[in-house]
Amino acid sequence: HRTLPFRTHAVSRSATAVADGASNAATRAAVRMAATTSDAIIPKSVLFGNPEYASPIISPDGKLLAYLRPDEGVLNVWCRTVGASDDRVITKDRYRGIRQAFWAEDSKTLLYMQDDGGDENFHLWGIDATTPSSAARDLTPFPGAKAQNVVTNKRFPDQLLVGINKRDPTQFDMYRCTLATGELTLDTENPGGVLGWGTEDESFEVREAIVMNPADSSTTVRVRDSAGDEWRDLVTFPYGEEGNMVEFARDGKSVLALSTLGRETQALVRLDATTGAELETIAYDPKSNTAGILLDDDTKEVRAVSFNYARTERRFFDKELEADFRALEAAAPGGAEVSIASRTRDEQTWLVA
Repeated sequence: HRTLPFRTHAVSRSATAVADGASNAATRAAVRMAATTSDAIIPKSVLFGNPEYASPIISPDGKLLAYLRPDEGVLNVWCRTVGASDDRVITKDRYRGIRQAFWAEDSKTLLYMQDDGGDENFHLWGIDATTPSSAARDLTPFPGAKAQNVVTNKRFPDQLLVGINKRDPTQFDMYRCTLATGELTLDTENPGGVLGWGTEDESFEVREAIVMNPADSSTTVRVRDSAGDEWRDLVTFPYGEEGNMVEFARDGKSVLALSTLGRETQALVRLDATTGAELETIAYDPKSNTAGILLDDDTKEVRAVSFNYARTERRFFDKELEADFRALEAAAPGGAEVSIASRTRDEQTWLVA
């Protein structure tokens, strides 16, 4: 992101003194006018205008770098070959602009959400970033429907899952999309009340559902052992409590979850995958909710957990990862916080903010 170019104007010492001791509204108004002139007002274009560059993301194979940048005054997706200067605009939006883009796991398809003329019914679009003449494809081409809950998986690079309220405007079913053809097949039908879905990583099956009970505003996490098995309630968070599931353990016997049950803040815990009983508190801070979790993509072991009370603080479970972050912090300007914006599948290249 570019630095906002607003100017700082000093307030005169006499005006400050008057403000400190003033006892009538007229004097206070005069001081406000002296302290805030038309010269000091930050233009709306600075506060609400487009960034010059934003949201860089590297492709999973590390060959391409995508980012957001205006084209003819409208935010679009741009791309360049890593190590080259062949920047090119990929999308051609001319109305509302694109605010978020992300890579499919095939390392060539860029995905983004866009509605039709501001109707707020966002569809999932995809475009081949490796072919200059490629046209964007609406992967959820149903008028009046909305797409959400997009899930990709490195083990299934030619597919993705996406929630669409095509069948019932109040319910989102999960569809499986073949990227090459755009073919959609119904994967998991919403039985009613499911607000969000999750998958098991190895099989890429929909095996997690988040349900809210309108009677008492509680939230329940449901799981199943396979796509063909029945759903069961794993854990319920009463109104006022917070929690959700993070990931299935690789052995399938436990799950990682966030939970405030029995605590004042949200902790990372391990639950029994059958009973929902809490087996272990992995990371907890009484001052702050868990802010971020970094897992090993293959083993599902926790590598780092972050909390953000006054500043971001990380607790590392992976010494090699900790050494990498310490090296980045040492290279950054004094006191700067370091975070990973994007990284390649083999983790050999990171984009760091």
